[in-house]
Amino acid sequence: MTSRNIRRATDQDVPVLVQIRNDGHAKKVEYGDYAWGKEGDGFSGQWVRNHVAQKEVYVVELDGTPVGTFSLDLDDEKHWGLQEPVAVYVHGLCVRKGFNGQGLGSFILDWCASQASGLNRRFVRLDCAVENTKLCIYYESLGFIRVGLKYDGYVWSLYERSVD
Repeated sequence: MTSRNIRRATDQDVPVLVQIRNDGHAKKVEYGDYAWGKEGDGFSGQWVRNHVAQKEVYVVELDGTPVGTFSLDLDDEKHWGLQEPVAVYVHGLCVRKGFNGQGLGSFILDWCASQASGLNRRFVRLDCAVENTKLCIYYESLGFIRVGLKYDGYVWSLYERSVD
């Protein structure tokens, strides 16, 4: 039986998180999504270390092996503007190369919905580049509804899903 776990990231996780983030970046570039940069840009150890220190970054484990990461925020004024506290916001969700297609994204987003519910929030929200149609279709297949677009020199699809 496969064991799945989500835990808060620590400084010791930085090397594996760099790999996971860069695997996610490469996958986005493969689909023509340059929201995280062009081919060869990637994430540095220092960037990931700062991210872990400043955000609620999580590690997703499959049978004890780190295979995914994401961060969870209680607001996102950059993409969503000032909002009432009705949602949690998922960012940087990515899975290590070789572990796609195992239901990890769905597992992560269901976990986020549980966290939102525990905080008396009604929605899980996320954004992605509008031109990454494969990612948009994926989120829609998990019950997310596009509720808007954000233009900031880049076009973002804004998605939400009820925690119910």
